[in-house]
Amino acid sequence: MKFASFETIVEQLYKHAIPTPKDQCSNTTQLGVSFAGGYLAGILCAVVSHPADNLVSFLNNAKGATVGDVSKH
Repeated sequence: MKFASFETIVEQLYKHAIPTPKDQCSNTTQLGVSFAGGYLAGILCAVVSHPADNLVSFLNNAKGATVGDVSKH
């Protein structure tokens, strides 16, 4: 998911935030856009995956617990 998010975010940054086409931007600008895209993709993936990570952690720590037990905590 992170790579797809990264590609989409970078595409949107060039489309909406950077006034010049990618092939006309300097290497420094392209590096900055790539960095920002990676950073934002990382945040997005962390937000999306955090609830699932907590669920798996709970199920691993609570012996015999089911997904239904999560709503009780």
